[in-house]
Amino acid sequence: MRAGKDAFMFRIANAAYNFGLTPNMTTAMGLTLGVASGVLFAVRAFPFAFSLGVLSVFCDVLDGTLARKFHLESKHGLVFDSAADRVTECAVVLGALAAGMIQPLGTVAIIGSTSLFTLRAISYRKGLNTNYVFFGRFERLVCILAGLLSPITWLSTVFFVAAGSFSLVSATQIAVTLQKTKQKK
Repeated sequence: MRAGKDAFMFRIANAAYNFGLTPNMTTAMGLTLGVASGVLFAVRAFPFAFSLGVLSVFCDVLDGTLARKFHLESKHGLVFDSAADRVTECAVVLGALAAGMIQPLGTVAIIGSTSLFTLRAISYRKGLNTNYVFFGRFERLVCILAGLLSPITWLSTVFFVAAGSFSLVSATQIAVTLQKTKQKK
């Protein structure tokens, strides 16, 4: 299945690259769409919020594909992509909270997301890779999507807390690696 997804995304990436899109431009589009999605959740415009959210996730996949396929990877792009992901997640969580879709406890997703971003940024500055973490964005997105689709507020909150917990586990893994690296020096 992954090979099929990669072949599809490579075709889209070719078209985007020929159109003049760069990975950072695609990240910026995804960020804009993600924040707009959060705002639309807040005002309870759910079909539009979901649509923009899906487009935001698509841009997030496309920016990485563009960067890898055309060898346009950079430290700046890596941090920008990670920051855009965290801002988008925060916007959607706050939008869900404002719409009454989750209880305040669901904002633990923001704490996890922010912690993960901070530790990733520190790792990138030290030249370390963070691809080894147990939970990636896919798992967090699945939890957030399940929470957004759940008609039961307490269940939505549980899904958002799970997403935050996944981020905190990954952040802890990075913190341990950073500590081990520090001790070796």
